[in-house]
Amino acid sequence: MTKLVVNTVGIDLANNKLRTANNAINQEFSTLQNRAKQLDNNWKSIAGDTARDTMHEIFKNNEARSAVLKEYINLLENKVNPGYIVTENNNTKLADQFKK
Repeated sequence: MTKLVVNTVGIDLANNKLRTANNAINQEFSTLQNRAKQLDNNWKSIAGDTARDTMHEIFKNNEARSAVLKEYINLLENKVNPGYIVTENNNTKLADQFKK
């Protein structure tokens, strides 16, 4: 019989890396947004309008990307890891009862 093992330590490490990366990406986008806002008053042309609209669309897409990644991190952190540990503990207790 094949045994399935979930590496809970690996999940925690991956969560931490994902959270750190997501925060770094968000910080970079925040810096870009602030710089783009500073340029808004200087972009007084059709090309400027296009550039500004494109930048704002990119920023909006980053918010969606960040939200999806946060949901994924939360799923792993709050459901997969704890759920696996609880299930394994219950299985061990049940198996121990049959050994008696």
